[in-house]
Amino acid sequence: MSTKRKLHFFNITCPCDPGKHYMLFRCLVFSLFLFSCSSTRFPQQGRTGNVPEDFFGIVHAGPRASTEGYALLDDMGVKWTRGSHDWAAVERVKGNFDFSRYDRRDTAGLKVIATLAYSNPWLFPEGKSKRYIAPENIPHFLRYVEEMLEHFHGKGYVWNVWNEPNSPKFWRGPNKDYYELSRQTAQRIRELDPEAYILGGSFVRAPRRFIKRMNRAGAMENLDGLAFHPYAVNPAGSMRVTDKFFRIMSDINFTGAVWITEIGHPTGGKYPHRVSLEGLPSHVVRSMTGAAARDIRVLLWYQQFDRYNRGVVPPKEKNSSLFKWTSEQHFGLAYPDYTRKSGAWAYELCARYLPGSRYAPDFLQRENLPSSIASFCFLDGVSGNNTLVLWNDRKRSKKTKFYLEAPAVLYDITTGKGQALSGEIILEIGKQPMIITWQGKDVPRLSICK
Repeated sequence: MSTKRKLHFFNITCPCDPGKHYMLFRCLVFSLFLFSCSSTRFPQQGRTGNVPEDFFGIVHAGPRASTEGYALLDDMGVKWTRGSHDWAAVERVKGNFDFSRYDRRDTAGLKVIATLAYSNPWLFPEGKSKRYIAPENIPHFLRYVEEMLEHFHGKGYVWNVWNEPNSPKFWRGPNKDYYELSRQTAQRIRELDPEAYILGGSFVRAPRRFIKRMNRAGAMENLDGLAFHPYAVNPAGSMRVTDKFFRIMSDINFTGAVWITEIGHPTGGKYPHRVSLEGLPSHVVRSMTGAAARDIRVLLWYQQFDRYNRGVVPPKEKNSSLFKWTSEQHFGLAYPDYTRKSGAWAYELCARYLPGSRYAPDFLQRENLPSSIASFCFLDGVSGNNTLVLWNDRKRSKKTKFYLEAPAVLYDITTGKGQALSGEIILEIGKQPMIITWQGKDVPRLSICK
């Protein structure tokens, strides 16, 4: 096993021994922390924030193709899944295509973003995949793409060309060769299926130079959308990355849709964006609310399951330096035994009440509220409800008067349970978001208690 692993969103090599390069790591973490905290929570001017009805998804949803796993996804309101339809798994032997690994998962009624990647061991003399397609090997890759389109024709798949191509973990060749692979792949898909939806990128964060050069190389001509992964220390940082991505799209005059095909926070390991189990629901709601207000086409949380059940880890792995360092096993919203983390209830509340709504930033009557109190209002969702999300960025909570004529429900984002509200009540708004729903045209009012 290699003694090094790539950090999930820093794209730097971090040794399993935490003593090495420790000062460099601390500087990077501190810089990203400052970068994240200086961002705004609210969308840029001009964002409509109309939330599609099929807005929410989960990466690697239903990987075990189990009835219990699919039932959990249905309960949580998941509409999309995304995963790599790995070339090496489809064509283990050159010219022999086998799709059974992916056919088994195609039974949940979920919409699929199929990532076309990576390289194939038989391309290389040593027989080991390098996650790189040299220009002379592009015809082999296009043959795999052709077979994929033929086999899954009529299923409405969205085709995603590669994953995190600006990361050395996933693309280990010159950038210009990726641009050419992406350009030819999208062109071939368009020739085979003019109605296909083609998604490019799935970039780590918002790499301005990489995207602009990719555009100049003609690799975006056949794309319907671009995707990215706005990982940051906290949701505020993720939203700043999102706003930057929209600015880049404007700079290159890209008018296609913008997708977030990964966003998430692990609850273990040592990645800088890890959170406690208790803190996960807040990060889920803040991330999803911010994205829903920003013209994002689809948002996928990374991912459905942790690798192990809570507290159940093989001793050999538990004591390894790699396990202690990496957070990859801890990104799930649930455990393999299908029990939920509290963040799964937060996800379900967002997925139940935000889809199909329109973001209405001025609908709530705010009376003398400090700017630290965030309020996101979404009207007329497919559930028939209006939804108000509130939280306070300050450490100390604020007592407020909340008034609404219509009957309303206040939800606990850690359990999914609601309690009825009526008339004027006192709300103590803290750092953990509150979700309030109601029906009708009544306008809520919120003011500071004097």
